[in-house]
Amino acid sequence: MDYKIALLIDSENVSYKYIDFIVNEIAKYGKLVIARFYGDINAISKEWRQKAQDYAIKPMHQYNYASGKNGSDMEMSLDALEIKYQNRADTFFIVTSDSDFTPLAIKLKELGAIVIGVGDEHKTTKAFKSACSEFKYFQYLDQDEEDTVAPDIKTTIQNIIIENGENKVLLLSRLGDILVNQMSDFDPRKYGSTNLLQLVNKLGFTTYTKDTTSYVEFKTLTSLELIEKHIDEFLGKKKQAVIAQLRDSLVKAFPDFNSKNYGFSKLSLLLKSLGYTTDQHTYRKSTK
Repeated sequence: MDYKIALLIDSENVSYKYIDFIVNEIAKYGKLVIARFYGDINAISKEWRQKAQDYAIKPMHQYNYASGKNGSDMEMSLDALEIKYQNRADTFFIVTSDSDFTPLAIKLKELGAIVIGVGDEHKTTKAFKSACSEFKYFQYLDQDEEDTVAPDIKTTIQNIIIENGENKVLLLSRLGDILVNQMSDFDPRKYGSTNLLQLVNKLGFTTYTKDTTSYVEFKTLTSLELIEKHIDEFLGKKKQAVIAQLRDSLVKAFPDFNSKNYGFSKLSLLLKSLGYTTDQHTYRKSTK
């Protein structure tokens, strides 16, 4: 079931850098029907303004009338309740790390809404997280720096199947719904195909029909053992290596490589599972 989603962002407590990942996450749940960000428009960065324009997120300007008081918090809460009472959305993405929104999340749930909070893992209180139906952290919606290049359509479809399918198998119709939710201008004809089935076949995915229902499957071609061997050889005798350079090497050696193929959202997490120590940009053999 696709939900009608309202996206409400506390822009004064959220970096514009996370918006791409939040919008992609929303696409897994349903259709974004309302998108707003709240704060003093004069105080936000030009990057935030541009990101809001890119995704048609409506600015809700709010002056802070008194020192120490945040009027945008109140405005955002009132709007959320109004949207719910008018039945314009049934799912709310509340993007903030501010615990002041805890009562709002509780009230929306009491009214029958699904509330999905998105915030910083280290700043969000347990109370706010518990008040939401689900809670997601910026840190895990985000990607490694080496993964920030916009993916091509094959990688996009691959990720959708891995994240939303069962055993890497997904209804073809569901794949189409998520693609449109992620990219409103998605059209197989842009990629030289007359329909989605033709496109996924052209890209090398496996498709089959069961009881008149079509499915698409992603099959991992490269074993984890080969990936691990390449990672170890790339490091060699060096004390440490750059993760971004490792990823380029993996993709060159194994064109189908994606850390999500092996159950990890980030290459750094895959490296840790194999016993390496990582920091923001590099990896090395564990000293333990």
